Amino acid sequence: MSEIATLPSATNESQTELGSISVSNPRIETDKEEAILEDPQLAGAMREGTKAIHRAAEQSVFTKKFIKGDITIDEYGRYIQCLYYVYSAMEELLDKYKDCPEVKAVHFPKELNRTHVLRNGNLDYKKKQRKSQIQSFLDIEHYYGKERLAQLTDIKNMTPAVKEYVDSMVVACKLNPALMIAYSYTRYLGDLSGGQILAGRLKKHVLGLDEKDSLWDSTKGVEFYYFDNIGNQNEFKATYRDCLDSVKVTQKVKDLIVEESLKCFALNIAVFDEIYELSQKKELAPVNSIEKVDSHKSISFWGTVITGITAVALGVLIFHKQR
Repeated sequence: MSEIATLPSATNESQTELGSISVSNPRIETDKEEAILEDPQLAGAMREGTKAIHRAAEQSVFTKKFIKGDITIDEYGRYIQCLYYVYSAMEELLDKYKDCPEVKAVHFPKELNRTHVLRNGNLDYKKKQRKSQIQSFLDIEHYYGKERLAQLTDIKNMTPAVKEYVDSMVVACKLNPALMIAYSYTRYLGDLSGGQILAGRLKKHVLGLDEKDSLWDSTKGVEFYYFDNIGNQNEFKATYRDCLDSVKVTQKVKDLIVEESLKCFALNIAVFDEIYELSQKKELAPVNSIEKVDSHKSISFWGTVITGITAVALGVLIFHKQR
C-alpha cells in the first residue's frame, strides 16, 4: 500500500503558486459608471444560486457511501490531509488580501482560522519548503504520527483534485480578491454548522469513545471542529451574514462571487470523489493504530451526519435553514 496517493501529480502542470501573487489587489475591469449596489444581499444570492449544486453534492458517489455508513478511518484521514492543503492556501490568501474592502468585511482570522489546528508550522508555497520546523500537526499527527508528517504534508504530494482546488483560489484572487468571499463563506459556514455534531460522532464511531469515558471531553483527533474563539456560534453566523450583506459590490462582481461559490462546491465534490477513487485503488495512506479504534471498521454514523464532510455544501444549507 503506498504511503501517498499515486494519482498523476499536477504540481508541475500549473504556473500558479501562492508565493507569486502580487499584493497589488488586481481588479476586474468594469464600467466605471457601474453602480455599487446599495443592498447587495450576497448571503441570500449565494444561498439561492447554489441550491442545485446542493442536490448534486447529495448525489455524488462518496456522499452515497457516507449515507450507507461505508467510510473507513483511512478515508477520513485522507480528508484531513486535504483540509490541511485547502485551509493553508485559503487562509494565506485571505491574509494576503485582508486589506481588500470586500475581503476585510468577512475576514475573521482569530475566530475562524483552521490551519493552526491542523498543523503548527508554516509553509512557504513559493519555495515549496517549510519556513519553520514542524512542531505539531494536531489532527494529522494524531492519525499518522510525527514520523510521517513530512511526506504526508509535502505540497509536492497534493493530489490533482486538491491541487486544482488550491490553484482555483489563486486564479480567483488574480481576477479579483473579492472572489475569496465565496471560499470563506462555503468552507467556514459549513464547518460551523455541522462541525460540533460531527466531532461528537467522530469521537464515538472513529475514536471508539463513550460519553462516560474520561477522554470524551478531549479534542484529540477532532481539533478541527472546535472554534475556541467563538462563543455563541449562531450569533457569530448571524454577524458573518450581516457583514456579508454589507459588502459593497457592483452587480457584475456580485454575480461573479455567486458563480465562484458554485465552483467551490464543485471543487469540494471533486475532492470527495478523488478520495473514493484512491480508496477503491487501495492507494490511501493508512492511519496509525489508535487506541480503541479498529482501523478497518466503517464509520456507520455518516448517514445521520452528511453535514460535516460531504457537504460543506450541506453544512451551509443548515446555516441557511437557521435564518
